Amino acid sequence: MLTETQIFSWPACYAVLFVGSVALAWGLTPRAAALGRRWGLVDLPGGRKTHRGPMPRSGGIALFATFWLVVAVGVFAATCVQKGVMQDAPITPIARNIPKVLPQLLAVALGSLWIFLVGVWDDRRPLPPSVKLVCQIAAAAPLVAAKIHIVSFLPWAWMGYLLTMVWVVLLINSFNFLDNMDGLSAGVGAIVAAVLAWISFQSGEWLMTAMFVALAGTLLGFLRHNFSPAAIFMGDSGAMFLGYMFGALTVLATYYKRGTPTRLPILTPLIVLGVPLFDTCSVLWIRWRAGRPLSQGDRNHFSHRLVNLGMSERGAVVFIYLTTLCVALGALPLRDLNLTGALLVTVQTVLWFVILYFIERLGKRALEK
Repeated sequence: MLTETQIFSWPACYAVLFVGSVALAWGLTPRAAALGRRWGLVDLPGGRKTHRGPMPRSGGIALFATFWLVVAVGVFAATCVQKGVMQDAPITPIARNIPKVLPQLLAVALGSLWIFLVGVWDDRRPLPPSVKLVCQIAAAAPLVAAKIHIVSFLPWAWMGYLLTMVWVVLLINSFNFLDNMDGLSAGVGAIVAAVLAWISFQSGEWLMTAMFVALAGTLLGFLRHNFSPAAIFMGDSGAMFLGYMFGALTVLATYYKRGTPTRLPILTPLIVLGVPLFDTCSVLWIRWRAGRPLSQGDRNHFSHRLVNLGMSERGAVVFIYLTTLCVALGALPLRDLNLTGALLVTVQTVLWFVILYFIERLGKRALEK
């Protein structure tokens, strides 16, 4: 018979959290698809869109509902522990901290609710790019109000708040850009969340580990219905919610602590999220060089460029999964490395994208001959 300590050990808690998130997202996604058809949240084929028929783009409903339901149940369970129901459980110390972090969790929830609703509206009636940008900036306001901001050895606090808003808006758009093929944004997000969960676990940040585990499970459960051939799209509501959550949670997590050999671990989010950021930067660069508006959609994303080189869409998605994993894993030892080792990891990350650039360039030249 399992003891109370075994039942409420960290691995057991995370396993329950993960499996519960997967199962709930798996079950809620078909219902979100039905709601999408009923509410007119449908993506029609044509133009840049290559799917064959009308597709519900209401997956964001399942993502938002699953993640926050799981978090709410977790907070309730932690509250029970805090009140002395299970005094000897290993999670008791972190449970006592729940009241302290609750205002920050509420700020993240409020911002995510706002960006989710903006996305739902945009899926129903597309918003002008300038309006979407203002709404994305507004989504970061609750974080600033709750004093959630990037520190990173900045000399003035206002710089941290400004950088936080830029970071959150950048990731909102990065995952929105990345959502251009079946399963791409959800799969990349699941890999990123899993790596960030492991990094948080290594540093003893039990609550942040739980948040990333819940997000990874949510995305994997959704991916069952979103991978090619997809039965549902996550839509702007899902993609912007996902980007917002990564922006907010990576700011809340701690990567540098006193005693860490170097300060380079602060680059951890940039490395782990390198592929979505690479896609965004490369697409904006291509549009700028062509003289097109930066907000104008096209088929110049990383995934589209791989298809142009001869890959199938499913093959391109899997290739990006593997690239994301290879790049993200480089951040795992960063906290424990000395300056030389940390610099090598940073250079290695840059070289991954240099290699991708040359592969694309050589492939394009071969096709043009």
